[in-house]
Amino acid sequence: MESSKVIDCNNVQHTQVDRKNKLYQEQKRKRVISAKQDPKWNFPNPRKGTAFTEINFMDFRVIQDKKEIKLTTYRYKPTNGQEPKALFLLFHGLNSSVSHGSHIAKALADSGFCVVGFDHRGFGGSEGKRGYLENYEIHLQDCRTFINKIEEMYGQQIKKFIGGLSMGGMSSYNMSLELPFKFAGVVLFAPAIKPFINGFLVKVAKFIAAITPEWRFIKQAGTNCHKSPEMSQYQSKDPNTYSSKMCTGTVRTIYKGMESSFKTFEQYNAPFLIIQGGLDKLVDPDVGYDLIERSPSKDKTHWYYENMWHDIWHEPEIVEILPRVIKWCEERI
Repeated sequence: MESSKVIDCNNVQHTQVDRKNKLYQEQKRKRVISAKQDPKWNFPNPRKGTAFTEINFMDFRVIQDKKEIKLTTYRYKPTNGQEPKALFLLFHGLNSSVSHGSHIAKALADSGFCVVGFDHRGFGGSEGKRGYLENYEIHLQDCRTFINKIEEMYGQQIKKFIGGLSMGGMSSYNMSLELPFKFAGVVLFAPAIKPFINGFLVKVAKFIAAITPEWRFIKQAGTNCHKSPEMSQYQSKDPNTYSSKMCTGTVRTIYKGMESSFKTFEQYNAPFLIIQGGLDKLVDPDVGYDLIERSPSKDKTHWYYENMWHDIWHEPEIVEILPRVIKWCEERI
């Protein structure tokens, strides 16, 4: 099986390649679009046999359409039975669930971290309108509320890390943008903070969302996140995956978040690790290079895996990535 070449880019400028060059951008676009799923990439499910040890460990409720709804929370305490060396706040991607990161949580818990997270309204095990990301600011406020609840439970002295995949990376980025010194480190897995292909369908969805944001008309392809066809099927059949048609309002909200995040890179001061795949079809593969070059942070690291697709948590490379992430976090405790 062909390996995925990894490039480590730490605290340096990368001027060898002009990534703004039109030819480079076109070649990148063709390379990503032409990438196809292949059974040769099928591999043992990294999540098999893992699950969060606690579900609904705290009562987390929010208001939607003047009604109270309950959001599902998750926790994985250190498996050694001791007090946690640090907290890791884990955020899930669009149409997903924190439960999809159970293998991430277990690996961290085995190393002495306590991992906590919640499913956003309408996703995973949480109540709310299914698959509807109603408003960017509401989304961020739910994240803030959860962080505050965790601090009420554990206090402010314990070291805290924050991280997530895709939309969860966007959430983690924005929470640490607001409060860069609250977190000992930020781990961004293919963060949705720079759009890649803002096509005709996206523009139509944004327009329609202004009139009818809950209209579901965008069919999900289901094959854009994993190079393994088996993994795509596994994820689509998971009960905590939202696989129905997407709302126009959801598309508008996620793209607003990506576009507004991209404009703030020069203000981003948090210590961060960004991990990105070269064949990501949903987020610009070069987002890590952009963030490294534009962020004034004194502690910034970028790992670029050449053949990796979008859902890093369920790509073959995660077997190599997880121990490296844990080591990166431990060096900052």
